Amino acid sequence: MYRCILFDMDGTLVNSYEGIFHSYEHTLNKLGTPFAGESFVKNAIGRTLPFVFEQLCGMDREQALHAIQIYRDYYAKQGQYELSAYEGIERTLRTLKQSGKFLGVATLKKEEFARAILKRLGLSSLFDCICGMDEEDTLSKTELIRRCRQISSIPKEETILVGDTISDAAGAHEAGISFLAVTYGFGFQQEGELSKNQVKWIAQTPFQVADFLCEKVSSREKLSQEKPMPSVNFEN
Repeated sequence: MYRCILFDMDGTLVNSYEGIFHSYEHTLNKLGTPFAGESFVKNAIGRTLPFVFEQLCGMDREQALHAIQIYRDYYAKQGQYELSAYEGIERTLRTLKQSGKFLGVATLKKEEFARAILKRLGLSSLFDCICGMDEEDTLSKTELIRRCRQISSIPKEETILVGDTISDAAGAHEAGISFLAVTYGFGFQQEGELSKNQVKWIAQTPFQVADFLCEKVSSREKLSQEKPMPSVNFEN
């Protein structure tokens, strides 16, 4: 039984695609760098900002730091308001909380933004911890998971991450915890096949997340709701 339930944020708790898209669009346009639109944003979501600007855009460290500042300034003024909680998320969280679960958020979004957004959406009080990116952008998904676990004091085998991207799956794997994949978010619907032994369950809706983690669905029903998912190369 899982007592510690950790959630990714973008694409799992909130549909923040519009704000992220506009933030990247604004940043790259301001820098005079070509912006590939949807294909670029879908590849960027779930990755750290330094990785995006250095590896995906080919910037050096100094250029990337400048780009991150432009991105964050725009996101603070506009992007963070262009989002909404997924339908059913609040009910799912309340169900899990009422079942006695420890709930946490492990997000690559700057912690200041994560806390403000979840408070604005009326969700922050449902979480026991909210762990986001530090000011220097040095944390990985794995490190954020470990930080949540330290706060919870709950063993790895009783901890699971709920997320929607390859990066989430890899972070959970590296941290030694289980992973529940959701298909309503940004990542998994476009990335090939994921072998089922790399995920505990696959949920198509927030309501299924609660069903799985509160053990309201039988093992046979859980298996019948799974479908092929993207392959994960944890070496990348």
